[in-house]
Amino acid sequence: MVNDIYKNIDKEIKKIESFFKKETFIIDNEDYPINASQLNLSKDTNKTYIDFDLILLENLNPELFTFNRLGLNQAFKIFSSKETYIIPAKGATKIIGNRFYPSNQIKGEIRTIYSESFPTNSNSIFRLILKTDDSAITSSFLGSKYSCNSNHYLIGLIKLEIDNINYHAYRHFEDNTPYLIIECLNEDFFNNFNLNCELILKSIGFLTGNWHQSEHFFFSYDSKDFKKPDSIYYSYFGDSVITNFEVINPQQISHHTDENTKLESLLFPENILSILVSKLKIKPELERTLELIIDGNEIASPLIRCSVFSVALETIVSLIHSENKSFFKPLKRENKIVSIIGELLTNIEKFKSKISTKEYEFILKKINYLNTPFNKDKYMLAFELYDIELPNALKKILDSRNLFFHGKTPYKEGLLKTKTEELHLEADRIHMLVSILILKYVNYCGHIKNQAGYRLSKKEDNNENHNDESIFYII
Repeated sequence: MVNDIYKNIDKEIKKIESFFKKETFIIDNEDYPINASQLNLSKDTNKTYIDFDLILLENLNPELFTFNRLGLNQAFKIFSSKETYIIPAKGATKIIGNRFYPSNQIKGEIRTIYSESFPTNSNSIFRLILKTDDSAITSSFLGSKYSCNSNHYLIGLIKLEIDNINYHAYRHFEDNTPYLIIECLNEDFFNNFNLNCELILKSIGFLTGNWHQSEHFFFSYDSKDFKKPDSIYYSYFGDSVITNFEVINPQQISHHTDENTKLESLLFPENILSILVSKLKIKPELERTLELIIDGNEIASPLIRCSVFSVALETIVSLIHSENKSFFKPLKRENKIVSIIGELLTNIEKFKSKISTKEYEFILKKINYLNTPFNKDKYMLAFELYDIELPNALKKILDSRNLFFHGKTPYKEGLLKTKTEELHLEADRIHMLVSILILKYVNYCGHIKNQAGYRLSKKEDNNENHNDESIFYII
Protein backbone atom coordinates (compact mmCIF):
# COMPACT_ATOMS: atom_id res chain seq x y z
CA MET A 1 0.00 0.00 0.00
CA VAL A 2 2.36 2.66 -1.32
CA ASN A 3 0.22 5.70 -0.54
CA ASP A 4 -0.56 4.70 3.04
CA ILE A 5 0.48 6.80 5.99
CA TYR A 6 2.49 4.45 8.15
CA LYS A 7 2.41 4.52 11.95
CA ASN A 8 4.09 2.33 14.52
CA ILE A 9 3.30 2.29 18.24
CA ASP A 10 4.79 -1.09 19.07
CA LYS A 11 7.44 0.35 21.44
CA GLU A 12 4.88 2.48 23.19
CA ILE A 13 2.48 -0.43 23.72
CA LYS A 14 5.29 -2.46 25.26
CA LYS A 15 6.08 0.43 27.61
CA ILE A 16 2.41 0.74 28.57
CA GLU A 17 2.05 -2.98 29.24
CA SER A 18 5.22 -3.11 31.35
CA PHE A 19 4.63 0.21 33.10
CA PHE A 20 5.61 -0.18 36.77
CA LYS A 21 4.93 -3.88 37.01
CA LYS A 22 6.98 -3.79 40.20
CA GLU A 23 9.86 -1.40 40.81
CA THR A 24 11.70 0.05 43.80
CA PHE A 25 12.84 3.68 44.11
CA ILE A 26 14.44 6.02 46.60
CA ILE A 27 12.70 9.33 47.36
CA ASP A 28 14.52 12.65 47.02
CA ASN A 29 12.51 15.22 48.97
CA GLU A 30 14.72 17.09 51.43
CA ASP A 31 13.41 18.46 54.72
CA TYR A 32 10.53 15.98 54.84
CA PRO A 33 10.18 12.59 56.59
CA ILE A 34 9.88 10.73 53.27
CA ASN A 35 13.35 11.82 52.09
CA ALA A 36 15.67 8.85 51.35
CA SER A 37 12.80 6.42 52.04
CA GLN A 38 12.11 3.39 49.89
CA LEU A 39 9.13 3.57 47.53
CA ASN A 40 7.83 0.40 45.90
CA LEU A 41 5.58 0.97 42.89
CA SER A 42 3.31 -1.53 41.15
CA LYS A 43 0.75 -1.04 38.40
CA ASP A 44 -2.10 -3.46 37.74
CA THR A 45 -3.35 -3.05 34.16
CA ASN A 46 -6.92 -3.26 35.48
CA LYS A 47 -6.42 -0.32 37.86
CA THR A 48 -6.42 3.36 36.93
CA TYR A 49 -3.71 4.22 39.46
CA ILE A 50 -0.28 3.10 40.63
CA ASP A 51 -0.08 1.41 44.03
CA PHE A 52 2.78 2.40 46.28
CA ASP A 53 4.31 1.02 49.48
CA LEU A 54 6.40 3.60 51.30
CA ILE A 55 8.94 2.41 53.88
CA LEU A 56 10.17 5.29 56.04
CA LEU A 57 13.59 5.41 57.68
CA GLU A 58 11.98 5.63 61.11
CA ASN A 59 8.64 5.13 62.81
CA LEU A 60 6.27 8.09 62.86
CA ASN A 61 3.25 8.82 65.03
CA PRO A 62 -0.15 8.48 63.27
CA GLU A 63 -0.85 12.25 63.43
CA LEU A 64 2.10 12.79 61.08
CA PHE A 65 0.56 10.59 58.38
CA THR A 66 -0.80 13.48 56.28
CA PHE A 67 0.13 14.70 52.80
CA ASN A 68 1.47 18.00 54.14
CA ARG A 69 3.57 16.64 56.99
CA LEU A 70 5.06 13.80 54.96
CA GLY A 71 5.86 16.04 51.98
CA LEU A 72 3.55 14.24 49.55
CA ASN A 73 1.61 17.44 48.81
CA GLN A 74 4.38 18.88 46.62
CA ALA A 75 6.44 17.70 43.67
CA PHE A 76 9.27 15.34 44.50
CA LYS A 77 11.77 13.10 42.76
CA ILE A 78 12.20 9.33 42.92
CA PHE A 79 15.12 7.45 41.43
CA SER A 80 16.53 3.97 40.86
CA SER A 81 19.64 2.70 39.11
CA LYS A 82 17.73 2.76 35.78
CA GLU A 83 15.33 5.70 35.85
CA THR A 84 14.36 8.93 37.58
CA TYR A 85 10.74 10.11 37.83
CA ILE A 86 8.89 13.14 39.12
CA ILE A 87 5.68 12.83 41.11
CA PRO A 88 4.06 16.29 40.82
CA ALA A 89 2.00 18.10 43.43
CA LYS A 90 -1.29 16.20 43.88
CA GLY A 91 0.22 13.28 41.93
CA ALA A 92 -0.21 11.11 45.02
CA THR A 93 -3.95 10.94 45.67
CA LYS A 94 -4.38 8.55 48.59
CA ILE A 95 -2.41 7.44 51.65
CA ILE A 96 -3.16 4.80 54.26
CA GLY A 97 -1.12 4.52 57.45
CA ASN A 98 -1.58 2.95 60.84
CA ARG A 99 -4.05 5.00 62.87
CA PHE A 100 -3.24 3.70 66.34
CA TYR A 101 0.50 3.34 66.89
CA PRO A 102 3.80 4.53 65.37
CA SER A 103 4.79 2.88 62.10
CA ASN A 104 7.22 3.30 59.22
CA GLN A 105 4.93 1.88 56.51
CA ILE A 106 2.43 3.77 54.36
CA LYS A 107 0.39 2.58 51.41
CA GLY A 108 -1.24 4.75 48.81
CA GLU A 109 -2.08 5.58 45.22
CA ILE A 110 -0.42 7.71 42.55
CA ARG A 111 -2.39 9.12 39.60
CA THR A 112 0.33 11.23 37.91
CA ILE A 113 4.03 10.52 37.36
CA TYR A 114 6.51 11.32 34.61
CA SER A 115 10.12 10.83 33.57
CA GLU A 116 12.51 13.50 34.83
CA SER A 117 13.58 14.02 31.21
CA PHE A 118 9.99 14.59 30.01
CA PRO A 119 9.84 18.12 28.48
CA THR A 120 7.04 19.62 30.58
CA ASN A 121 8.32 23.17 30.05
CA SER A 122 9.88 23.10 26.58
CA ASN A 123 8.90 22.43 22.98
CA SER A 124 8.84 18.86 21.73
CA ILE A 125 6.96 16.36 19.58
CA PHE A 126 4.30 14.53 21.58
CA ARG A 127 2.03 11.55 21.22
CA LEU A 128 -0.89 10.54 23.45
CA ILE A 129 -2.03 6.92 23.63
CA LEU A 130 -5.04 5.77 25.59
CA LYS A 131 -6.97 2.55 25.73
CA THR A 132 -10.62 2.69 24.74
CA ASP A 133 -13.48 0.23 24.43
CA ASP A 134 -14.24 1.20 20.83
CA SER A 135 -12.17 -0.24 17.99
CA ALA A 136 -13.95 1.98 15.42
CA ILE A 137 -13.83 5.29 17.28
CA THR A 138 -12.47 7.39 14.38
CA SER A 139 -14.36 5.62 11.59
CA SER A 140 -17.21 8.18 11.56
CA PHE A 141 -14.88 10.92 10.36
CA LEU A 142 -13.71 11.71 6.86
CA GLY A 143 -10.06 10.72 7.15
CA SER A 144 -7.23 8.92 5.40
CA LYS A 145 -6.22 5.32 4.97
CA TYR A 146 -3.16 4.29 6.95
CA SER A 147 -1.23 1.45 8.48
CA CYS A 148 -0.34 1.01 12.13
CA ASN A 149 2.05 -1.73 13.17
CA SER A 150 0.90 -4.67 11.01
CA ASN A 151 -2.70 -3.49 10.57
CA HIS A 152 -4.08 -1.67 7.53
CA TYR A 153 -7.06 0.67 7.84
CA LEU A 154 -9.06 1.99 4.89
CA ILE A 155 -10.25 4.97 6.93
CA GLY A 156 -9.80 6.41 10.38
CA LEU A 157 -6.79 8.75 10.41
CA ILE A 158 -8.08 12.28 11.08
CA LYS A 159 -5.92 15.23 10.08
CA LEU A 160 -6.49 18.33 12.22
CA GLU A 161 -5.01 21.81 12.35
CA ILE A 162 -5.21 23.70 15.63
CA ASP A 163 -3.38 27.01 16.11
CA ASN A 164 -1.26 26.28 13.02
CA ILE A 165 -0.10 22.96 14.49
CA ASN A 166 -0.89 19.75 12.60
CA TYR A 167 -2.36 16.80 14.44
CA HIS A 168 -3.15 13.20 13.59
CA ALA A 169 -5.79 11.25 15.50
CA TYR A 170 -6.31 7.58 14.69
CA ARG A 171 -7.35 4.23 16.09
CA HIS A 172 -5.47 0.98 16.43
CA PHE A 173 -6.52 -2.49 17.55
CA GLU A 174 -4.00 -4.98 18.88
CA ASP A 175 -4.19 -8.01 21.20
CA ASN A 176 -7.92 -7.43 21.67
CA THR A 177 -7.24 -3.90 22.93
CA PRO A 178 -8.50 -0.77 21.09
CA TYR A 179 -6.26 2.29 21.27
CA LEU A 180 -6.79 5.93 20.36
CA ILE A 181 -3.70 7.90 19.40
CA ILE A 182 -3.33 11.68 19.10
CA GLU A 183 -0.02 13.18 18.00
CA CYS A 184 1.34 16.56 16.94
CA LEU A 185 3.51 16.81 13.84
CA ASN A 186 5.04 20.13 14.88
CA GLU A 187 6.84 21.02 18.07
CA ASP A 188 4.60 22.34 20.79
CA PHE A 189 4.57 23.04 24.53
CA PHE A 190 3.29 20.11 26.54
CA ASN A 191 0.56 22.10 28.31
CA ASN A 192 -0.83 23.20 24.96
CA PHE A 193 -0.64 19.68 23.52
CA ASN A 194 -2.35 18.31 26.63
CA LEU A 195 -5.14 20.90 26.34
CA ASN A 196 -5.64 20.25 22.62
CA CYS A 197 -5.84 16.50 23.25
CA GLU A 198 -8.46 17.09 25.93
CA LEU A 199 -10.54 19.22 23.55
CA ILE A 200 -10.19 16.71 20.69
CA LEU A 201 -11.40 13.92 22.98
CA LYS A 202 -14.24 16.12 24.24
CA SER A 203 -15.29 16.97 20.67
CA ILE A 204 -15.25 13.32 19.65
CA GLY A 205 -17.18 12.58 22.84
CA PHE A 206 -19.88 15.05 21.89
CA LEU A 207 -20.22 13.64 18.37
CA THR A 208 -20.08 9.94 19.25
CA GLY A 209 -21.56 9.99 22.76
CA ASN A 210 -18.34 8.49 24.16
CA TRP A 211 -15.85 10.73 25.96
CA HIS A 212 -12.76 8.57 26.46
CA GLN A 213 -10.58 9.75 29.34
CA SER A 214 -9.22 7.33 31.94
CA GLU A 215 -5.45 6.74 31.73
CA HIS A 216 -3.36 8.98 29.48
CA PHE A 217 0.09 7.84 28.36
CA PHE A 218 2.05 10.72 26.83
CA PHE A 219 5.35 10.15 25.03
CA SER A 220 7.91 12.70 23.81
CA TYR A 221 10.13 12.40 20.72
CA ASP A 222 13.00 14.28 19.16
CA SER A 223 11.43 14.20 15.67
CA LYS A 224 8.08 13.69 13.96
CA ASP A 225 9.07 10.26 12.67
CA PHE A 226 8.20 8.99 16.20
CA LYS A 227 10.95 6.37 15.99
CA LYS A 228 12.04 6.47 19.63
CA PRO A 229 9.89 7.47 22.62
CA ASP A 230 12.34 9.47 24.75
CA SER A 231 10.27 9.76 27.93
CA ILE A 232 6.82 9.08 29.36
CA TYR A 233 4.15 11.01 31.27
CA TYR A 234 1.36 9.03 32.94
CA SER A 235 -1.84 10.60 34.24
CA TYR A 236 -5.30 9.45 35.18
CA PHE A 237 -7.52 12.09 33.59
CA GLY A 238 -10.98 11.08 34.83
CA ASP A 239 -13.73 8.55 34.34
CA SER A 240 -14.81 8.02 30.74
CA VAL A 241 -18.40 8.79 29.76
CA ILE A 242 -19.58 5.93 27.54
CA THR A 243 -23.21 6.26 26.44
CA ASN A 244 -23.19 5.79 22.62
CA PHE A 245 -25.63 8.71 22.55
CA GLU A 246 -24.27 9.89 19.23
CA VAL A 247 -24.93 13.00 17.17
CA ILE A 248 -23.51 11.48 13.99
CA ASN A 249 -23.57 7.96 12.57
CA PRO A 250 -22.61 7.87 8.85
CA GLN A 251 -23.08 4.11 8.54
CA GLN A 252 -26.60 4.34 9.95
CA ILE A 253 -27.44 7.37 7.80
CA SER A 254 -26.49 5.41 4.66
CA HIS A 255 -29.37 3.00 5.37
CA HIS A 256 -31.86 5.88 5.50
CA THR A 257 -30.73 7.87 2.45
CA ASP A 258 -30.59 7.35 -1.29
CA GLU A 259 -28.75 4.13 -2.13
CA ASN A 260 -26.49 6.08 -4.50
CA THR A 261 -25.22 8.30 -1.68
CA LYS A 262 -21.57 7.52 -1.03
CA LEU A 263 -20.50 6.90 2.55
CA GLU A 264 -17.61 9.34 2.12
CA SER A 265 -20.04 12.24 1.73
CA LEU A 266 -21.73 11.31 5.01
CA LEU A 267 -18.58 11.12 7.14
CA PHE A 268 -17.95 14.02 9.53
CA PRO A 269 -15.49 16.51 7.95
CA GLU A 270 -12.02 16.87 9.40
CA ASN A 271 -12.00 20.64 8.90
CA ILE A 272 -15.21 21.05 10.92
CA LEU A 273 -13.70 19.01 13.75
CA SER A 274 -10.66 21.33 13.63
CA ILE A 275 -12.94 24.38 13.85
CA LEU A 276 -14.85 22.87 16.78
CA VAL A 277 -11.67 22.18 18.75
CA SER A 278 -10.26 25.64 17.95
CA LYS A 279 -13.50 27.33 19.05
CA LEU A 280 -13.53 25.38 22.31
CA LYS A 281 -10.14 26.88 23.17
CA ILE A 282 -11.40 30.46 22.98
CA LYS A 283 -15.11 30.11 23.82
CA PRO A 284 -15.60 28.78 27.38
CA GLU A 285 -19.39 28.96 26.91
CA LEU A 286 -19.10 26.51 24.03
CA GLU A 287 -16.98 24.14 26.09
CA ARG A 288 -19.50 24.28 28.95
CA THR A 289 -22.27 23.47 26.49
CA LEU A 290 -20.41 20.38 25.27
CA GLU A 291 -19.72 19.20 28.81
CA LEU A 292 -23.38 19.60 29.76
CA ILE A 293 -24.39 17.54 26.73
CA ILE A 294 -21.82 14.80 27.35
CA ASP A 295 -22.42 14.51 31.09
CA GLY A 296 -26.18 14.77 30.63
CA ASN A 297 -26.09 11.74 28.34
CA GLU A 298 -25.35 9.37 31.22
CA ILE A 299 -28.00 10.71 33.60
CA ALA A 300 -30.75 8.16 34.23
CA SER A 301 -33.51 10.52 35.35
CA PRO A 302 -35.37 11.95 32.32
CA LEU A 303 -36.42 15.03 34.30
CA ILE A 304 -32.82 15.85 35.21
CA ARG A 305 -31.75 15.17 31.62
CA CYS A 306 -34.32 17.69 30.43
CA SER A 307 -33.04 20.25 32.94
CA VAL A 308 -29.36 19.74 32.09
CA PHE A 309 -29.98 19.90 28.32
CA SER A 310 -32.14 23.02 28.83
CA VAL A 311 -29.21 24.68 30.60
CA ALA A 312 -27.00 23.66 27.67
CA LEU A 313 -29.52 25.22 25.29
CA GLU A 314 -29.54 28.45 27.30
CA THR A 315 -25.72 28.52 27.26
CA ILE A 316 -25.29 28.10 23.49
CA VAL A 317 -28.14 30.53 22.70
CA SER A 318 -26.54 33.15 24.99
CA LEU A 319 -23.22 32.72 23.19
CA ILE A 320 -24.82 33.08 19.74
CA HIS A 321 -26.82 36.12 20.89
CA SER A 322 -23.73 37.84 22.33
CA GLU A 323 -22.01 37.61 18.94
CA ASN A 324 -25.02 38.60 16.78
CA LYS A 325 -26.83 41.26 18.80
CA SER A 326 -27.93 43.34 15.81
CA PHE A 327 -29.69 40.30 14.30
CA PHE A 328 -31.54 39.64 17.57
CA LYS A 329 -32.82 43.20 18.05
CA PRO A 330 -36.63 43.21 17.66
CA LEU A 331 -36.67 46.87 16.52
CA LYS A 332 -34.58 47.07 13.36
CA ARG A 333 -34.68 50.79 12.45
CA GLU A 334 -31.68 51.58 14.62
CA ASN A 335 -31.36 55.36 14.09
CA LYS A 336 -35.01 56.17 14.88
CA ILE A 337 -35.07 53.79 17.84
CA VAL A 338 -31.93 55.32 19.35
CA SER A 339 -33.54 58.75 19.03
CA ILE A 340 -36.77 57.59 20.71
CA ILE A 341 -34.89 55.89 23.54
CA GLY A 342 -32.84 59.07 24.00
CA GLU A 343 -36.00 61.13 24.39
CA LEU A 344 -37.41 58.65 26.91
CA LEU A 345 -34.22 58.84 28.96
CA THR A 346 -34.34 62.66 28.89
CA ASN A 347 -37.94 62.68 30.06
CA ILE A 348 -37.40 60.21 32.85
CA GLU A 349 -34.48 62.34 34.05
CA LYS A 350 -36.92 65.24 34.53
CA PHE A 351 -39.04 63.17 36.90
CA LYS A 352 -36.09 61.68 38.80
CA SER A 353 -36.69 63.88 41.87
CA LYS A 354 -40.38 62.91 42.01
CA ILE A 355 -39.92 59.15 42.29
CA SER A 356 -37.89 56.86 44.53
CA THR A 357 -34.39 55.73 43.61
CA LYS A 358 -35.63 52.15 43.29
CA GLU A 359 -38.43 53.20 40.91
CA TYR A 360 -36.04 55.34 38.87
CA GLU A 361 -33.51 52.51 38.47
CA PHE A 362 -36.27 50.07 37.52
CA ILE A 363 -37.66 52.36 34.77
CA LEU A 364 -34.14 53.19 33.55
CA LYS A 365 -33.29 49.48 33.24
CA LYS A 366 -36.49 48.81 31.30
CA ILE A 367 -35.76 51.63 28.85
CA ASN A 368 -32.15 50.54 28.29
CA TYR A 369 -33.34 47.00 27.51
CA LEU A 370 -36.16 48.19 25.27
CA ASN A 371 -34.53 46.84 22.11
CA THR A 372 -33.58 43.48 23.62
CA PRO A 373 -35.59 40.40 22.60
CA PHE A 374 -37.57 38.37 25.11
CA ASN A 375 -35.79 35.18 26.19
CA LYS A 376 -38.42 33.11 24.42
CA ASP A 377 -37.71 34.93 21.14
CA LYS A 378 -33.94 34.49 21.47
CA TYR A 379 -34.27 30.74 21.06
CA MET A 380 -36.22 30.90 17.81
CA LEU A 381 -33.99 33.69 16.47
CA ALA A 382 -30.89 31.55 17.11
CA PHE A 383 -32.25 28.94 14.69
CA GLU A 384 -33.43 31.59 12.21
CA LEU A 385 -29.90 33.00 12.17
CA TYR A 386 -28.70 29.72 10.65
CA ASP A 387 -31.77 29.30 8.39
CA ILE A 388 -32.98 26.28 10.36
CA GLU A 389 -36.70 25.68 9.88
CA LEU A 390 -37.95 23.75 12.88
CA PRO A 391 -41.10 21.60 12.75
CA ASN A 392 -43.90 22.63 15.11
CA ALA A 393 -43.13 19.79 17.51
CA LEU A 394 -39.63 21.16 18.12
CA LYS A 395 -40.92 24.73 18.39
CA LYS A 396 -43.15 23.52 21.23
CA ILE A 397 -40.04 22.17 22.96
CA LEU A 398 -38.49 25.64 22.85
CA ASP A 399 -41.66 27.10 24.40
CA SER A 400 -41.55 24.66 27.31
CA ARG A 401 -37.81 24.78 28.05
CA ASN A 402 -38.28 27.41 30.79
CA LEU A 403 -40.38 24.98 32.82
CA PHE A 404 -37.37 22.76 33.45
CA PHE A 405 -35.46 25.69 34.96
CA HIS A 406 -38.07 25.83 37.73
CA GLY A 407 -38.44 22.13 38.50
CA LYS A 408 -41.61 21.79 36.48
CA THR A 409 -42.65 19.80 33.40
CA PRO A 410 -45.09 20.30 30.50
CA TYR A 411 -47.38 17.78 32.20
CA LYS A 412 -49.97 18.22 34.93
CA GLU A 413 -48.79 17.82 38.50
CA GLY A 414 -49.16 14.24 39.70
CA LEU A 415 -48.67 12.70 36.26
CA LEU A 416 -44.85 12.78 36.26
CA LYS A 417 -44.41 9.10 37.19
CA THR A 418 -46.59 8.07 34.27
CA LYS A 419 -44.71 10.26 31.79
CA THR A 420 -41.20 8.81 32.05
CA GLU A 421 -41.11 7.71 28.43
CA GLU A 422 -42.41 11.07 27.16
CA LEU A 423 -39.82 12.93 29.26
CA HIS A 424 -37.01 10.82 27.79
CA LEU A 425 -38.22 11.78 24.31
CA GLU A 426 -38.42 15.43 25.41
CA ALA A 427 -34.80 15.24 26.63
CA ASP A 428 -33.70 13.62 23.36
CA ARG A 429 -35.24 16.47 21.38
CA ILE A 430 -33.69 19.19 23.53
CA HIS A 431 -30.36 17.36 23.09
CA MET A 432 -30.79 17.53 19.32
CA LEU A 433 -31.72 21.23 19.38
CA VAL A 434 -28.54 22.03 21.32
CA SER A 435 -26.48 19.86 18.98
CA ILE A 436 -27.89 21.65 15.91
CA LEU A 437 -26.80 25.03 17.28
CA ILE A 438 -23.34 23.75 18.26
CA LEU A 439 -22.77 22.27 14.80
CA LYS A 440 -24.09 25.31 12.92
CA TYR A 441 -21.88 27.51 15.11
CA VAL A 442 -18.85 25.73 13.62
CA ASN A 443 -20.23 25.79 10.04
CA TYR A 444 -21.33 22.17 9.77
CA CYS A 445 -23.72 21.19 7.00
CA GLY A 446 -24.98 17.62 6.88
CA HIS A 447 -26.96 15.03 8.79
CA ILE A 448 -27.64 15.01 12.51
CA LYS A 449 -29.15 12.10 14.41
CA ASN A 450 -32.48 12.53 16.17
CA GLN A 451 -32.32 10.16 19.13
CA ALA A 452 -36.04 10.64 19.81
CA GLY A 453 -36.87 9.47 16.29
CA TYR A 454 -34.46 6.56 16.68
CA ARG A 455 -36.01 5.59 20.03
CA LEU A 456 -39.48 5.64 18.47
CA SER A 457 -38.35 3.68 15.40
CA LYS A 458 -37.21 0.84 17.65
CA LYS A 459 -40.65 0.76 19.24
CA GLU A 460 -42.18 0.73 15.76
CA ASP A 461 -40.02 -2.29 14.89
CA ASN A 462 -41.62 -4.00 17.88
CA ASN A 463 -45.09 -3.07 16.52
CA GLU A 464 -45.75 -0.82 19.50
CA ASN A 465 -46.36 2.49 17.74
CA HIS A 466 -46.28 4.20 14.40
CA ASN A 467 -43.37 6.62 14.14
CA ASP A 468 -43.57 9.63 11.85
CA GLU A 469 -40.57 11.40 13.38
CA SER A 470 -37.44 11.46 11.25
CA ILE A 471 -34.36 9.64 12.57
CA PHE A 472 -32.02 12.08 10.80
CA TYR A 473 -32.27 15.75 9.95
CA ILE A 474 -30.22 17.65 7.40
CA ILE A 475 -28.94 20.97 8.69
